[in-house]
Amino acid sequence: MIRRPDRSRPAALRPARTEARTPAILQAALAVLIDVGYERLTMEAVAAKAKAGKATLYRRWKDKSELIAEAVTKLRADCLPPPPDSGSLCADLAAVAAMITARKSRQELCVMQGLATAVPHDPALAALFQRSFLDRRSADMAELFRRAQRRGEIPPHRDVEFLGQLIPSMVFARTLATSRPVDPVWLDKLINDVVLPAATAGSLPDTEQLVTGPDPAATKKENHARRP
Repeated sequence: MIRRPDRSRPAALRPARTEARTPAILQAALAVLIDVGYERLTMEAVAAKAKAGKATLYRRWKDKSELIAEAVTKLRADCLPPPPDSGSLCADLAAVAAMITARKSRQELCVMQGLATAVPHDPALAALFQRSFLDRRSADMAELFRRAQRRGEIPPHRDVEFLGQLIPSMVFARTLATSRPVDPVWLDKLINDVVLPAATAGSLPDTEQLVTGPDPAATKKENHARRP
């Protein structure tokens, strides 16, 4: 009598194997998204990048929208530490600037670019984009300004929800609309020339400023003084 192979054990192990491969597959999905964009991304390309079979992907995700949704959600969790709380608005904003230029945040910006062209045509993707990138970061920034308001660094009537949207919106606009880098010099101008004045007008001395790079005014004055 010919015995049929016992397939129950391998079948039982498949979900566990898929679960073990999930982090690598999600990273592969983000890599393909960055390389080719959402519209050209395929499950086959992700499987090849992750060195996994297509069946492995389809056992967990029914299509690329589910796969990318989980990958973006995981990226958001990795890239969004709690908002800094140093006891000073200027120090908190300096920490935010450092976070934005960190490696994981740069990956996040590249992922946003990969999603950008598809967002206007896909309501579910647009909702994911709004929820994962804009809403959460704006809420964290609003909390940062709310703490500064409680410390007396921001006038009590200032709208912290609006202030919380400034940096995320400007960063995303620069990334998506111009494809230009979000570098420390640009962040310094954004924070010193836009965010701090909007937040602290009438509450901080005019001389207090967050400096994340060389002060252009001081450099200009120094160069002028050196002229014969």
